[in-house]
Amino acid sequence: MPKPVVAIVGKPNVGKSALFNRLVGRRVSIVDETPGVTRDRVMAEVDLLGRKVILFDTGGIDPTLEDELMARVVDQVKIAIDEADVIVFMVDGREEPTVTDLEIAEMLRKSGKPIIFVANKIDEPSTPMAEFWELRLGAPLPISALHGRNVDKLKAAIVDELPPPTPDEFLPTEWEDAIKVAIVGRPNVGKSSLLNAILGEERVIVSPIPGTTRDAIDTPFEWQGRKFILIDTAGIRRKSQIRAPLEYYAMVRAFGAIDRSDVVVLVIDGVEGVTRQDARIGGYAHEQGKPTVIVVSKWDLVRGKLEEEAVSPSQLKRREKLLQSDFANFLKQELWFLHYAPVLYTSAVERWNIEAILERAVYCYEQSRKRITTGVLNRSLRQIVGEHPPPSDGKRQLKIYYATQPEVAPPTFVLFVNDPDLVEDSYLRFLEKRLRALFQWDGTPFRWIVRSSHERKGEDES
Repeated sequence: MPKPVVAIVGKPNVGKSALFNRLVGRRVSIVDETPGVTRDRVMAEVDLLGRKVILFDTGGIDPTLEDELMARVVDQVKIAIDEADVIVFMVDGREEPTVTDLEIAEMLRKSGKPIIFVANKIDEPSTPMAEFWELRLGAPLPISALHGRNVDKLKAAIVDELPPPTPDEFLPTEWEDAIKVAIVGRPNVGKSSLLNAILGEERVIVSPIPGTTRDAIDTPFEWQGRKFILIDTAGIRRKSQIRAPLEYYAMVRAFGAIDRSDVVVLVIDGVEGVTRQDARIGGYAHEQGKPTVIVVSKWDLVRGKLEEEAVSPSQLKRREKLLQSDFANFLKQELWFLHYAPVLYTSAVERWNIEAILERAVYCYEQSRKRITTGVLNRSLRQIVGEHPPPSDGKRQLKIYYATQPEVAPPTFVLFVNDPDLVEDSYLRFLEKRLRALFQWDGTPFRWIVRSSHERKGEDES
């Protein structure tokens, strides 16, 4: 099931970003300093009183652009109305309502979506609120995003308005164990062509069923005895009345598809290369622990340029091999956090390497559900640590006593050590690299949890 979407809307400088950061806090599921994801994003997964939601901030509007300001505010609100399950409408509680506030309030009232009306920057309970009745949204909840006042009440109000967590009612029982594959990427990278190429092969295609994300179609089909469900975001188009960037609009859909998937196919334009939005989408898949296949599309266009320059078939083959090697190195630099993801070069037009996408998807799915026994894991770690002991801070030496793998999808490892503060990220990356090499374990992210050995003693005694 996709996570519910909560949008924060309002005019500039009312404190939307401050509330976003307050709600995100330390509960965001970010495990790496992924470029373009943790610094620049306007979306995050947040735990609100036990409910996980996708929170997005409709900020980023430049108030100095007076001529475009109102139009851009309206665009952002339209996106929120279209995408969100719950909308938090924020005003500046220290100022009287403005024309912009009135326009937004009118749009929200017509939407039919649950609206939580908040007045920010209110540190004193005695601050008058009567003028906000003009917006016809009832009395606002007075909060201070900066100081945290009434933020817990806001969380409770949001949770009360969320749709109930229900199982996917649209999926037939016989398809519950199918591998759910999300084909994601920025607009115009060739997702639609790849999808058609996959389904255009000899498959047993079942009639499409409505997906649980808006405007998405889930297509069940069989291939080599395996059941798949393709989560299609290829048909996303910006609605005519929304002038905001298509990339922003499509990002919400991509995140929803990733949430529901077992495997992510990240499509990169082979002609244009990697962009910041590619990194954001790939980073989100990594954060969510999804096994990922990187598919470089439109390789026929790249090869066409090489054919114009090559003088013989053998020279063409050599140049193409060198170019693929250079492109792979470029991917390692720009998408370094997806170091475990296999890379495929494809052409939907020529139907070249299409079967390999499904082969790699199955492989990554199985790798994400791989498990090794506690005994084998600990013997392997003792060997690795014995050959390369962890660095010392000069006073205390890190000691790794024990390890377990309690979960799969993604594989999750718990290390019990003498002092978790002594564990450096670089040493965890080293352990991961060695474990991957020992067990030929790629295609999926790993998760690491470090605990004090005292915690294990407590667990054993309870």
